[in-house]
Amino acid sequence: MAISISFIDYLSKYDIDYKLISHRHTTSSIDSSFSAHLPSEQVAKAIVLQSNDGDYLMTTLSANHKLSLSQVNELTGKQYNLVNEVRLGELFPDCEQGAIPSIGEAFEINMMVDDALLNAEQIFIEAGDHCHLVKVNHQQYENMMLNIPHGNICGTAIGRPKMAEHLSSEWRLS
Repeated sequence: MAISISFIDYLSKYDIDYKLISHRHTTSSIDSSFSAHLPSEQVAKAIVLQSNDGDYLMTTLSANHKLSLSQVNELTGKQYNLVNEVRLGELFPDCEQGAIPSIGEAFEINMMVDDALLNAEQIFIEAGDHCHLVKVNHQQYENMMLNIPHGNICGTAIGRPKMAEHLSSEWRLS
């Protein structure tokens, strides 16, 4: 599949310079970062929520963190819940399940981005399938996020840090 048609249209419309990065087939953003040998804090993932009012919100944060739903609810003043996989398929018909590009405007969905991503040197965005990421530089990502609400919406860290802690305690030089 490669890149989502909606996403490529968005990139073209706003004349975004990007590079398509290929990697082995993966099932999550964190695995994509490991497969492509990229810092997981620079790989953006999308988590789509729906409020009790029926409004959708795409939250975007780094692949190495869980979303803090309580922070999102506090920042927005609304009560959001995760959208189920069936509904995601309806909202993102040109994307593979679990590989949604984290740019809400491309799909006409409101968005909120985590502050940490706004400081990253470069950003890697799921392309719409499980084998590609779209690389954009900091300035272009900042321009894309110019009018997007943001805040600290990260929860706990995930990924390899716990494994590294475990290994470092076993491998000490005397």
